[in-house]
Amino acid sequence: MAVYRQIEGAQAGPQALGILVPPGVRTQVILRPRGLQWDLLPTQRVGAAFCEFGRDEAAGVARRVQLALAGAAASGHDPRHMIEVRTAGYHVAAALAGWLWLVCPRRPGQAYEPVLFPTLSEAERVAEELAPFLFPAADAEQEYYFNTQCFRH
Repeated sequence: MAVYRQIEGAQAGPQALGILVPPGVRTQVILRPRGLQWDLLPTQRVGAAFCEFGRDEAAGVARRVQLALAGAAASGHDPRHMIEVRTAGYHVAAALAGWLWLVCPRRPGQAYEPVLFPTLSEAERVAEELAPFLFPAADAEQEYYFNTQCFRH
């Protein structure tokens, strides 16, 4: 059994992880744990803007992040992180494929912003919700799909 198993987006259920590349000449890559209210977007560091990529580059990033997820799960490396922002709270992130993927609330029609959790326990709860998507068990066959065509925020 495999850690991850690729499926078609149309067949993805609430436990699938989407790797999305929205349309556009310059675009982002988004990790979407379908059954949760969060998306993850890449940045170089906390406080920096989210990364934007050319269309072809974004497709390569999507593939690299999928390989990084599979590699992390196979090696036993847990990519989840809680990052304390002094006096303000905690970000939840995953370090994958050379980027820091920050947790953002999914709000259709609004720009993404990283969520700042007021307490460590709340950040830890969200990290635990993300665990099956980002760090599944060795025999989980965690479903993932790529979406580079039909995109809804």
